[in-house]
Amino acid sequence: MALSLIEQIVDMPSPNRLLENENDDGETPLLISAKLNQWKLIEIILENRSDLVQQKDKYDNNILHLLAELSEDKGAETIKNVFKILSNDIKKCLLTEKNQKNETPMEIAKSHGNTQCINLLAFSTDVGKKNA
Repeated sequence: MALSLIEQIVDMPSPNRLLENENDDGETPLLISAKLNQWKLIEIILENRSDLVQQKDKYDNNILHLLAELSEDKGAETIKNVFKILSNDIKKCLLTEKNQKNETPMEIAKSHGNTQCINLLAFSTDVGKKNA
């Protein structure tokens, strides 16, 4: 049902600001989708509104912070899929952003012991440095 709703929203004529609405924690539909690890919702949003990938919650967490925080490496596959959509410049920006606790997505993955996420984030960081 959520996927159907998101598909209808992205097909609405501009200016459509529904995907920019925030809850009390500053979370938008994209960020909530990341917290819930809902790849299909993330994909539909980013393919239609890639500019929204820069969104942050009230704690300055971006999409990668939220995916890196998921327990048991559950966000690893979603991170891999998100990286397929994003440009190297955007990836580099998201990877280096720090939240209010001064943590990067990599540091969050490390603190949660999410080895697969750590490997994906490290590889992407290394690729970004080589392309710079």
